[in-house]
Amino acid sequence: MRRLGIRGQITALTLIPLLVVVVSMEGYFLQDRFTDLDNDLQEHGKLLARQLAGSAEYGVFSNNQIFLQGIADYTLMQTDVHSIAIVDSNSRILHYAHHSTGQDGTTRISGSEYRAQVDLLNPIGVDTKSVWLYQPIVPTQVGLDDLTDAPKSQQIGAVIVEMSRANTEERKSEMLWFTISVTVLILAFPLYAIFLASRNITYPIRRLGDAVQQIARGNLDTRVHVSDSGTQELSDLANGFNNMAAQLQEERAALEGRIEEATQALREKKEEAERASHDKSHFLAVASHDLRQPLHALGLYIAELQRKAIGSEQQHLIGQVERSVESLSTLLNALLDISKLDAGAIVPHMQVCDAGAMLKHVATDYQILSNLRNIQLIIRPCTVHVHSDPMLLERILTNLVSNALRYTPQNGRVMIACRRRDDRLRIEVRDNGIGISKSDQANIFREFFQLNQPQLDSSKGLGLGLAIVDRLVKLLGHRIDLRSVTDKGSVFAVEVPIASGAIAASMVHAIEPESEAAADNSALAGKKLLVVDDDEMVLNSTASILVAWGCQVTLATTVAQVEQSLQDGMTWDMVISDYQLENTTTGIDVIGMVQQYQAKNLPCILVSGDTGPTVLKLAAVSGHHLLHKPVKPAKLRSLAIHLLEEA
Repeated sequence: MRRLGIRGQITALTLIPLLVVVVSMEGYFLQDRFTDLDNDLQEHGKLLARQLAGSAEYGVFSNNQIFLQGIADYTLMQTDVHSIAIVDSNSRILHYAHHSTGQDGTTRISGSEYRAQVDLLNPIGVDTKSVWLYQPIVPTQVGLDDLTDAPKSQQIGAVIVEMSRANTEERKSEMLWFTISVTVLILAFPLYAIFLASRNITYPIRRLGDAVQQIARGNLDTRVHVSDSGTQELSDLANGFNNMAAQLQEERAALEGRIEEATQALREKKEEAERASHDKSHFLAVASHDLRQPLHALGLYIAELQRKAIGSEQQHLIGQVERSVESLSTLLNALLDISKLDAGAIVPHMQVCDAGAMLKHVATDYQILSNLRNIQLIIRPCTVHVHSDPMLLERILTNLVSNALRYTPQNGRVMIACRRRDDRLRIEVRDNGIGISKSDQANIFREFFQLNQPQLDSSKGLGLGLAIVDRLVKLLGHRIDLRSVTDKGSVFAVEVPIASGAIAASMVHAIEPESEAAADNSALAGKKLLVVDDDEMVLNSTASILVAWGCQVTLATTVAQVEQSLQDGMTWDMVISDYQLENTTTGIDVIGMVQQYQAKNLPCILVSGDTGPTVLKLAAVSGHHLLHKPVKPAKLRSLAIHLLEEA
C-alpha cells in the first residue's frame, strides 16, 4: 500500500483531531437534543395525564360517560396525543378514545390491550411508535397537620395516555441531516487551509511527520532516527524531537500517578461524605421514632390517671404533668423539624392548593385559643389557588398565626388576608400586638430567639417557630418579608405563585378529635381490638386505656404472635399497629395478613413516630389511617369510634 505523501500526512495530523472534536461535540449536543425531545414528549404527556386525571375525578366517581367523553375528546385534540383510556379502580375501561390510524398510517393498539403497556408500578412505557403514561386518579386531600387523622385517599381510577413519537422522530431526522451538513461545511474550510500550507513543506521531514503522527496517537516511546549522511539540521531536529518525546513520556507517567492519587483521595472523601449523610439520616429517623415512643406511652398513662384521679388536687397535678409533656413534645417536634430541614431530609411536593380553604382551616385550629385570650381572629375570604406544598405552606401559616397570638395582648386583633401581586399571591398575617424593634428584626428568624416581653405570656414558646418558617420558605422557593412598628403591631407576608388555570382540589378535612368529656365510650364497649407494637411500654399503656374504654384487647409484639392468634381462630373488629415492627416488617404487613385471614377489610389505624414523607406516602397508598406519636387519647378514641361506625 502506497504511503501517504507529506501533504497527506500533515492533512491527516491536523484534520483527524479536529474531526474528532467536531464530531464528538456535535454528536454530544445532538444526543442531548434528542434526549430533550424525548423528555419533552414525556413531560407533555405527563402534564396532559395529570390534568386529565384531575378533570376526570368527578366523571370516574359518578361514572358520567358524557363528561368523560368530553374531556377525553378535548385532550385527544392536543399535539402528539394518539389515544386515551380512562379506567376505574378495578382496571375496567370507562372510556376509550383514539385516532383510527397513527401518523405513519398504521393502526395502533386497541383499548383492550392497554394493560400490557403501563400500570401503577410502571407508569411510563415506551415502544418504537408511542410513549404510554399512566396517571392514577386519587381524590386530593389537604390535611396538613402532622397529627391529622384524616382518612387517606385511595385510588379510584386511572388515566392512560398514548403519545405518538412520529413528530419527534421527524424532528430528529431533520436535525441529524442539518448537523451533518453543518459539519461538512465546518471541516471544508480547515481542509482547504491545510492543503495550501502543506504545499510549502519539503520532503526531508516526512519521517519526522510519521513520528509526530505516532506521538499524536499517544505512543510517546516513538523516536526519530536520521542517518549519518543526513544534514546536521535534520539530526539536531531529530535529537530535539526525541528529547521532547522522552520528557513527555516521563511527565505523562508522573501525571498519571498524580491523577491516580487525586482520584483515590476524591473517592475516599466521597465515601466519607456518603457515610456522614447516611449517619445523619439514620440518626434523624431513630431519634424521631425512639424519642416519640416514651412520650406516646406517657400521654396514654396520663389519660388513664386523669380517669382514675378523684380529688381536684390530683387532677391539678395531672394537668400540670400533661402540659409539661405537651411542651416536651412541642420542643421535640420543633428540634426534629429544624434538624430535618438542615439535613435536607424534607422534600417538598408541589401541587395546586386552595388558599381559601387552607386559611379557613388554620383559623379554625386557633379560634378556641384566640377566644380564650380574648383576641379577635379575623380571616378575609380568598378564592385563589396557588402552587406550593400544601402541608409545608400550612405549617408556615400555622407558625405565623401562633406567633401573632402569642405576642398580641388581650382585646387585640389578628387578621389573615390575601392580595394579588401580578402572578403571585401575598398571604399576610397582621396583628396589633407589641411589634418588633428594628434591632430585633434582624434576628427574628434565628433559632431560639425570643422577644423580651414576659408580661404577655408565661409560655413564650421555644424561639423555633419563625426559624422553621424561614427554612420552609426557602425550601419552597417562596418569599417572606416583615413590617413592624413597636407597640403598633407586625405584618408577616408570604408570597406564593398563583396556579394558572388551577382547578379547585377536593378538600377532605380532618376529623376533629372529640374532647375527653364529650367522647362516648359506648361505641367502643365490647369491641375486639388487636394492638401490635414491639415496645412493651407503649403496648401496655395502649392496652390500659383501651380496656378502660370497654374494649376487649389482644396484644402482640411480633408478627408470629399475630399469626398464632389467627390460627387459633381469633377475630377482631379493629387493628391498631405500630408502623415499624421487628426487622423489616411493618404494620401494613400485619394489617394485610389479618384482613386476608378474616376475608374482609377491617378498620385499621397505623401509629408511627416517623414523620418523614416515605411513611406518609406508604400509608396513603395502603389506604390506612396514620397517627403520629405522641397521640392524644381523645384523638385515638375519636378516630376509632368514627372508623367503627363507618364499618
